[in-house]
Amino acid sequence: MSTPVDHNDFVWRLHEATPRTWVTPTLITLNVTVWLLNLLSGLSPMSPSAQELAIWGGNFLPLTLEQPWRLLSAMFLHGGIVHLGFNMWALWNTGRLAERFYGNTQLALIYLVAGLAGSMASLFFAARTGVSVGASGAIFGVVGCLLAALSTKADKLPPELAKSMRSSMLTFVAFSLVLGFTAGFIDNAAHIGGLAGGYLMGMVMAEKFDADEFRRQGSVRALAATALATLLLWGTWSMLVPRG
Repeated sequence: MSTPVDHNDFVWRLHEATPRTWVTPTLITLNVTVWLLNLLSGLSPMSPSAQELAIWGGNFLPLTLEQPWRLLSAMFLHGGIVHLGFNMWALWNTGRLAERFYGNTQLALIYLVAGLAGSMASLFFAARTGVSVGASGAIFGVVGCLLAALSTKADKLPPELAKSMRSSMLTFVAFSLVLGFTAGFIDNAAHIGGLAGGYLMGMVMAEKFDADEFRRQGSVRALAATALATLLLWGTWSMLVPRG
């Protein structure tokens, strides 16, 4: 029977592996800055119109097919201060831990892939008939990579941390998805797509708190995760683009 991982030792190793979590506050700053620019241009702070969000780069199938960059720009737009505030609160609470687990560069990559996966999934549902915006797909991806770490490395985590993470992450996912299925204005397709994207990236990538594994396989597994994500995103996009 293995000895439980000491909590203080684990926290020290996390900080040793990733001394500064600068990606998470940078992403929050970018999202808030875009929202402030929206306000300066005249958008409503509470409920900007779909047309206004589309002009700023919202995800809407007929437009996105012609302008694929909207898959990315939609990740930094929000439908008002409540939408922004909830997403940034969730990112702050999950992003810093995920950044300790996977490191700065890998967290940035997970966020990007999950956000694109969420935007792509939305094109089959909400963004087919309306304008979809928000960082929630990417944030669900951050939660997804933490769930991946719990799935593969629970024995390398302090038991109390693993229990707390599992409870909080699953509660967040369940509450958000139930709310999404009962409220018509929430884009659950983006949530599920982002969650799947982040979970997949987290399953393939090496966690930095497992120093030996990361040293031996970190770079190769990060490249493999990137290649796999690229193939899946490209394949999904090909399903959307009209043939002829």
